[in-house]
Amino acid sequence: MSQVKGISSGEPGPHAHGEPASGPASHPATAERRPAGELESTILAALWAAGTPLTPGQVQGAIGAELARTTVTTILSRLYEKGAVDRTRAGRGFAYTPTEDEPGLTARRMHSELRKQEDRSTVLARFVSQLTDEDEQLLRDLLDGGTS
Repeated sequence: MSQVKGISSGEPGPHAHGEPASGPASHPATAERRPAGELESTILAALWAAGTPLTPGQVQGAIGAELARTTVTTILSRLYEKGAVDRTRAGRGFAYTPTEDEPGLTARRMHSELRKQEDRSTVLARFVSQLTDEDEQLLRDLLDGGTS
């Protein structure tokens, strides 16, 4: 399988500053924490690219990461709990499939953030005020019943 960009490109490792690193890749350059959600995004990208259910081991191979299979399994389990992936029995474990495409997942995240706010009107007003003219027109068209 081809590798998915993001993990194996020499980026900082999964350990937080000050946490002891372990394993063969332990050195100061890998002692930095990845940005929140980066591993989830990389794993979802691998699942989208595969177009077929993948086991944690297959995901690990697809992303070319120096991650333990248990780490990949944990991230996949979290994605399952969030509803971002579905799973089916594959031997003693599971194979995972994304529940939505990338635009659908982005829309779900936007809805999730909006639900966290008490003053939805202000959030939506600020969101709309930051749109480009083209995106504002697209939103108007969509709200008027148009399709993209």
